[in-house]
Amino acid sequence: MGIRLKQIYLNNWKCYRQQTIKFDLNTDKQIWLIFGLNGYGKTSILEAIQWCLYGHKGVLPLDFMEYFYRVSSKKKPTSELSVRLNFEDDGKNYYITRTAKCVLRGKTYSTEISEPTFNQDGRDKSNAREYIEGLLPKSCKDFFFFDGAKIQQYAQLTQTNETREAIERILGIPELKNLREDAEKALKSIEKVLSSVSSANSVMQQKTSYLREIEEEIELIEQQLESAKREHLSAIKIYEDCQERARQIKELRDKIEQLKRRQLEEERLRDKLENAEKAVINSLRQSPIPLMLEFVQEVYDELQRDSIKTNRISVSISQLQELLKAEICVCGRCMDAESRYYIQEQLEQFSHLDILTQEAIAKNTLLTQLNGLLRYQPPDFDRLQIERDRLQNDFDDLSQEISRLKLDTQGVNEAETDEIWRKVGATENEVKSKKERIDRLSRQIEQKKQEIDHLRREIETLASQDQETATLAKQVKLARGLRDAANELIEWYISDRQQTIEATTSEIHRQITNKPDEYCGVTITPQYTLGVQTLGGEVLNPETLSAGEKEALAFSFITGLNLASETAAPLVMDTPFGHLDNPHQRNLVKCLPNLPSQVILLASDRDFPDDLLRELRPHVAEILHIRREATEDISVVEVEKD
Repeated sequence: MGIRLKQIYLNNWKCYRQQTIKFDLNTDKQIWLIFGLNGYGKTSILEAIQWCLYGHKGVLPLDFMEYFYRVSSKKKPTSELSVRLNFEDDGKNYYITRTAKCVLRGKTYSTEISEPTFNQDGRDKSNAREYIEGLLPKSCKDFFFFDGAKIQQYAQLTQTNETREAIERILGIPELKNLREDAEKALKSIEKVLSSVSSANSVMQQKTSYLREIEEEIELIEQQLESAKREHLSAIKIYEDCQERARQIKELRDKIEQLKRRQLEEERLRDKLENAEKAVINSLRQSPIPLMLEFVQEVYDELQRDSIKTNRISVSISQLQELLKAEICVCGRCMDAESRYYIQEQLEQFSHLDILTQEAIAKNTLLTQLNGLLRYQPPDFDRLQIERDRLQNDFDDLSQEISRLKLDTQGVNEAETDEIWRKVGATENEVKSKKERIDRLSRQIEQKKQEIDHLRREIETLASQDQETATLAKQVKLARGLRDAANELIEWYISDRQQTIEATTSEIHRQITNKPDEYCGVTITPQYTLGVQTLGGEVLNPETLSAGEKEALAFSFITGLNLASETAAPLVMDTPFGHLDNPHQRNLVKCLPNLPSQVILLASDRDFPDDLLRELRPHVAEILHIRREATEDISVVEVEKD
C-alpha cells in the first residue's frame, strides 16, 4: 500500500494539549474518518502534519504564537510545543519530530523553531530534511495533504514550473535525468582526454575542435528551442484567451439580436394586454345588465302595448282624413253635411296628432334599444380574466428576460468586437509563427546532429590508427551510447507515465463527474496542464468549469498521479467534499475504496449524511471523533467504539 501514517502526537499544539492519534494498520481497509464540528480542530491536525514535515512552509504565514496551546501559553508563556509523526513503509518505521519554544527576549515573546529530527527504526539520521524530502517531498505536499474546500485551486497547480518538477519527482524522473547528466559528464571527460591525446594529429585536432563548435551551436539552438517552446505555449494561452473572449462577445452579440427580437415582441404583447384589460373593464361595466333583464322585459312589454294603441290612433286619424275628402262613405252612400261635421269633430279630438307621432317615434326607438338589451349575451368574465392574467404573466416574464439581456450585454460595442477578432487573427498567426520557429530550430538541431555523427565517425576512424586513441574512442562511443540511451529512456518513461496518469485520471474522473454523458476523459499535456475532453471532441479549459467540476478534476488528477507513482503516499483531506454537489459526493464515495493508498478524511457530520456514511462504512478501518472540553479549552480525539 506504500507509505502509511501510523500515529500523530500533538503537544501544546493549538487546541490539543497532549493528544495521541493512532491509526490501526492491522486491517485490509484503507480509509479512516475523523469527525469534528467546525472549530473543533480538524484543520489543526492537517496543519500539524504539514508543519512537522515542512516547517513554516507547511502552514499559513501567521504569527506562530497562534499555534501554541492557548491555555498553556497564558499560564506558562515560555511553553514548548511539539509534533511527532510515525510513518510505516514496507516494514520500516519512520519517526519525524519538530518542536518550537516560546521564549522571552527582553519584554517581547518570540518563537524558536527547531530543525526536525528523523529516526528510522530507532536510529537517528543526521540530515533529517533530506530524508523527509526522500520520503514525502515538500514540492509534492499539495498532492498528499490538502484542504477540500480549496481543492479547486489544484486545477491551476500544474501551471507552474515548481509543480511540474514536483510531479516529475513523484514519478521518479529526476533520477533518470541524473543518469543522463552523469553520462554526459563522463562523455565530455573522455572526449577531453581523447582531444588531449590526439593533439599531435592535426587533422583529428581540427575535426575535434570543429565538433566542439557544432556541439556548442547545438546547445545554443536547444536553448533557443526551449525558449521558443515556452513562447509557443504562452502564445497558445493568449490565443485561447482571445478565442474565449471572442466566443463570449459572439454570445453577447447573439444576445443583442435576441434583445431586439424580445423588445418587438414586448410591444406586440403590450397591445394585446391593453386590449385584454379593456375587455375586462367593459365586462365589469356591463355586469349589471343580466340583473335588470326581468325589469327590461316588463318595460318592453308595456311600451309595446302603448305603441300598438298609438299606432291604432294614427291609423284612425288617417282614415278619417281620407273620408273627409271623399264623396262616398265606405258603406256606399253619399257623404252629407252632417256626416262631414261628425268626422270633423272626431279629428278635432285628435288635434294632438303631432305629439302622438313624436311619442311613437321615441317609443319605437326605446323599444329597439330594449330589444337589444333583451338579446344581450353576457361575456365569459372568467375567460377574459384568465386571458388577461396569462398575457400579464407572459409580459412580466418577457420584461425580466429583456432586463437580464440588457444587463448581460451592457458595455458591448462594435469597436471591441472588431478589436477582439483582430486579436484572434493576430494571436493565431503568432502561434503559427512560434510553431514554425520551433520546427525550424528542430530541423537545424537535427542537421547539426547528423553533421556531428559524420564528424565522430571520421574522428573514430582517425583514432583507430593509434592504440591509445582507439581505446579512448571506444570509451567515447560507449559513453555517448549510454547518454543517448538515457535520453530515450527518459522520453519513453515520461511519455509512458503521462499516458498512465491520463488514463487513470480519466477513469477516476468518469467515476466522479456528474456529467458522464458529456465528458469522456481528461487530457494531460507534456507540461502537465489539464483539460476536460467532451464527447464532441472539444477540450475544456479548467477555468471554464464550475467550482464543483474543478474539484472533481483536481481530485481525479491527484489520485491519478498518486496511483501512477511507484510508492502511493497517504492522502489526508480536510473537508473532503468542499463545493461538491450530491451526485459528485456519491461518486467520490464510490471511488475512494478503489484507491491503493491510505486515506484520512477530516470531516464534519454535514460532509457525511447517514446515507453516504452507510455506503462508505464497509470500507472504513476506524472512525474517530473530536470532542471539546470547554472548561479546559481543549479538544480530544477518541476512537468510536463498535
